[in-house]
Amino acid sequence: MDPAGVPSALRYRLLGPVEVRSPAGERLALGTPMQVRLLAILMAQPGAGWSIDKLVDELWQGRPPKTAAGNVKTYVWALRRALRSPGVPDPAILAEVTGYRLVLDPHTTDSLAFDDLTQRGYHALRQGRWSAALEAFEAALALWRGEPFAGLPGSGVLLSVRARLQDQRASLLEEVTDLQLRSGAHHELIEPLRAQVDGDPLRERPWGQLMVALARAGRRTDALATYRKLRRLLADEVGVEPGPDLQHLHIRILRADRELLTLARSPRKTTPRVVPRQLPAPPAMFTGRVGELARLTTLLLGDDGPAGTVVLTGTGGVGKTWLALRWAHDNRHHFPDGQLHVDLSGFGVAPHEASPSAVVVRSLLPALGVKPLEIPADPAAQFALYRSLTADRRLLVLLDNARDAEQVRPLLPGSSRCGVIVTSRHTLPGLVAAEGAQPLALDLPSTAEARQLLARRLGVQRTAAQPAAVDELISRTARLPLALSVVAARAAARPMFPLQSIADDLAASRGGLAALATDDAATDLRTVLSWSYRLLSPDAARLFRQISLLPGPDVSAAAATSLAGAAPHLVRPALDELTRANLLAEQSPDRFRCHDLLRAYGQELSDAHDSAADRSAARTRVLDHYLRIARDAARLVDAGRLPVDPLPLPAEESPPAFTDHQSALAWFATEQRVLLATVDDAVAHRFDAHAGQLAQALTPLLSRLSQWHDLAAAQASAVTVARRGDDPGAEALAHRDLALAQIQLSRHGAARDHLRQAMARYDQIGDRPGQASTHLHLAWLHDIEDDPRGSLPHAAAALALSSGTGDRRGEAAALNALGWCHARLDEHARAIAYCEQALALHQEVEDLLGTAHTWDSLGFAYQGLGVHETAAACYRRALLLYADLRDQCGRAETLIRLGDTHQAEGDLETSTDLWRQALVLLDEIGHPQAVELSERLAAVYR
Repeated sequence: MDPAGVPSALRYRLLGPVEVRSPAGERLALGTPMQVRLLAILMAQPGAGWSIDKLVDELWQGRPPKTAAGNVKTYVWALRRALRSPGVPDPAILAEVTGYRLVLDPHTTDSLAFDDLTQRGYHALRQGRWSAALEAFEAALALWRGEPFAGLPGSGVLLSVRARLQDQRASLLEEVTDLQLRSGAHHELIEPLRAQVDGDPLRERPWGQLMVALARAGRRTDALATYRKLRRLLADEVGVEPGPDLQHLHIRILRADRELLTLARSPRKTTPRVVPRQLPAPPAMFTGRVGELARLTTLLLGDDGPAGTVVLTGTGGVGKTWLALRWAHDNRHHFPDGQLHVDLSGFGVAPHEASPSAVVVRSLLPALGVKPLEIPADPAAQFALYRSLTADRRLLVLLDNARDAEQVRPLLPGSSRCGVIVTSRHTLPGLVAAEGAQPLALDLPSTAEARQLLARRLGVQRTAAQPAAVDELISRTARLPLALSVVAARAAARPMFPLQSIADDLAASRGGLAALATDDAATDLRTVLSWSYRLLSPDAARLFRQISLLPGPDVSAAAATSLAGAAPHLVRPALDELTRANLLAEQSPDRFRCHDLLRAYGQELSDAHDSAADRSAARTRVLDHYLRIARDAARLVDAGRLPVDPLPLPAEESPPAFTDHQSALAWFATEQRVLLATVDDAVAHRFDAHAGQLAQALTPLLSRLSQWHDLAAAQASAVTVARRGDDPGAEALAHRDLALAQIQLSRHGAARDHLRQAMARYDQIGDRPGQASTHLHLAWLHDIEDDPRGSLPHAAAALALSSGTGDRRGEAAALNALGWCHARLDEHARAIAYCEQALALHQEVEDLLGTAHTWDSLGFAYQGLGVHETAAACYRRALLLYADLRDQCGRAETLIRLGDTHQAEGDLETSTDLWRQALVLLDEIGHPQAVELSERLAAVYR
C-alpha cells in the first residue's frame, strides 16, 4: 500500500533509505548528508519539539563544532527550500521559540502508515476477522524497502527508533505466520521459518511456530529435535532455558495434543499463557483530569495506534498514581495480554528502593507464568527472559514511584506494542532521551477540578451552599489532591460542621511544623497533614506514628495490633479512624496501605513525639509478632526444624490458627513481601536476633514454595547479623541454608563454599547435630554432581554424629542417605539394610516425609536388584505419602522411577503414562528435571 493518501502532499519515507517524494512520485534532492540526517531525526519523532541544543547533540553526538547551532539553522533553511514543491503546502518543518518541529500527516508518512495498518490488523485479529487482519498486516509489511534510515549512522534517536521499528516488523511477521499456520500452510512455512530462526536465533516465537509447523506436517520427531536445538543454543548463548510458552508447547507435542495438531484454533493460542491482572483498584475519589487522560490516550494509543512509554511526572501527592490507574482501568481492553503493576518505592521510607532484579524475580516473571526454578540466577539473564516473554505481547506495564531511569530501564518490556506508564517525582530525562519515552508533566488540578473532588466526597448540596469556605479549603491545601482527600475525609466525618470552621481550623494550624524533608517543599501539604493528625484520637495518632515505622508495602490488622501493644478490640477503632481520615487505605479486608508521604510524615512525628525506647518497644512487639507466626507456620511445614537458641516471645492474645501446612503457606504467600522487608529493616535497625531468627523461620516456607532467590537474600542477611553479633552457631545455620538456596539455583561452587564455612563454625562450637546436618547437605551436593562415592563418607559421618547425640530423626535421615548412596553404587543389598533401619526410625519419630523418602530409596534399591514387583510396591507407598503431604517434587521423582521399573518389565505403555504424570508435576513447579524427562519421552517417539 502506498501511503500517498493525499495527492497534493509530499510523501515521507524512512522504512529504508530516507527520502521524500513529490505528489508526482519524483524523488526530491535533500542536499548534504548532514541535512538528510537532520531530516531523519525530525522524522523519527514526528510532532515532537526539538531544541537546537538537542539537535546539536543528535547530529554530532557530543563532539559539535563551534558553529554547530548556526549550522543547524542553515540545514533547516536548506531543507525547507528543498521541500518546497508546486501545489504543495508550506514545508512541514515548523520554527518555534526554542527550536523546530516536523508535523506530518499519517497518510503521507510510511512509518505512520505502517503503525496505522498494524493496529487495524490487531483490531481485526481481536474481532476474529482473520482475513482482514492478514490483509492489513501484509499491506503494512509491503511499505518496507529495507532497514529504517538505511545508510545513516546508527546512534541516538535513530538507533532507538530503528530498533523499535525492526522489533515491530519482526512481531508482525510472526503474526502473519500464525495466521498462515491457521490457514493450513504449515508445509510451506517450514523452510522460511528455518531461515528466520537462523537469522535471529534468540527470538523464541519463530522457534515455536516452526515446531508447530513440523508437528502438523506429521514430523513430530523433527519438532522435538528443534526444541532441543533451541535449548542448547540458549544455554550456550545466555545461560537460560526456553521460556514457559515454549516449554508448554514442547509438552503438548510430546503428548500429541490433538488441539495443537488441528487447524480450527485461534492463531493467538499457540501455547497457553498466563494473563496477569495486577492493577490495584481504581481510585474512588478520582475526578477531572480530562485533558491529561486524553493526552495519555494520544501518547499510548493514538488512533488505535502503537503503544509506547510515558513518563508521568509531578510533585508528591499531586495524583500521578490516581491518574495512571484511572487511565489503565479505562483502557484495559486495549491490552488483551494483561496488565502488570509494580510499586518501585523510589521515594518511600523503606531502607532501599526496589531493585530492578528484585522486581523481576518477585513480581514480573511470576506474573507472566515463570515458576521460581525457571528464573535464572544472573540478573542480566532475568531481564533477558522478561524481555523475551513480553516480546510478542500487548501488555500494559505500570511502573509506579520510580526514582531514576536506571531503576526503570531494565523493566521496559521487549515489545513496542506494550504500553508503559512510569510515574516519578523526577523527570527522568535519560529515559526520554535514550528510550524515546514521552514526558507528561502533571500539574496541580484546576480550581474547578478541586471543587469537583470535594463535591464528590461531601455532596454537591453542601459544597454549593458554602462556596467561600470551599474556595478557602482549596486555597489552604494548594489544590494538592492528597491534601484535598484528607480534608474531605475530615469534613465528611463531621457533616454538621460548617466548612468555614474547618477552613479556620486548618488556617490556625499553619506553621506548626517544619517543611517535609523531601524535594517537594510542600509546606501546605504539611499543614493539612498536621491539622488532620491533630484531630485524631490519642490512640489513633499513636498507631499512625507506629505504623510509619514498618517497612513493608502494607500491614495486617494483626500486625498493627501487635505494634500497638493493645487488645484487638481496642486497636480496630483506631484503624477505622485512620481509614476514615484517609491516612490509611484498607486495600483488602484487614490489610492497610499508607501513602509514602504520609509514612514519611508519620516517621517524623514519631521522631518528634516518641522516645527512642518507645520506638524500639514498638518495633520489638511487631518483630515478635512476625517471628511467632513465622515459627508456627514453619513448624507445620517442617516439623523437624527447630530454631537455634530461640528468642523467648511473650504470648499473643489471638495468634492465627493454622489448621495445616496449606493454611500456613497461604498466610505466607500473603505476607511474603512484608516478611522479607522486615528482615532487611531489622538488619538496618540492628535488631540482629530478630533478623537472624526470622530468616531461620522463613527457610522451610521459602523452600516449600521454591523461592530460592528470596531464600538466598534472607540468609545472606542472616550471615551478616550473625557475624556482627559474633554468633558462630547462627552463622553456621545461615551458611547451611544459604547453601541450600545455591544448590537449587545450580551454583554448586558457591554452595560448597558456604557448606565449608558452616562446617568450620559448627566445628568451632562443637555442635554435633549441626555437623551432621552439614554432612548430609554435602552428601546431597555430591550426589547432584553425579558423585555418589563422594557422598558416601559424608553420609557415614552424619550417621556417626547423629547416633552419638541421640538424634533419632537425624540418624534416620543419615541411614537413608547411606542407603541411597549404596544403591547408586549398585550395592543394593547393603542399601536395603540401611533403608530398612531408616524406615523403622522414621516411623518411630513419626516423620512422614522422611518415611516417604525412605520408601522411595527402597524402591530404587529393589529396582537395582531386578525385583521389580517389590520396587513398584515401595514406590507406590512413597507416592501415597507424598500425595498426603502434597510434596509435588518428591511425588514426581518417584513417578519417574516407578516408570523406569515398568519400562524394565517391558511395559512401555504404563511407563510413558507415569513419566507423563511426572512431567505435568515437574512442569507445574518449574523444576529443571522437566527438560530431561521431556527428552526421555521424546526418545520414546523416535
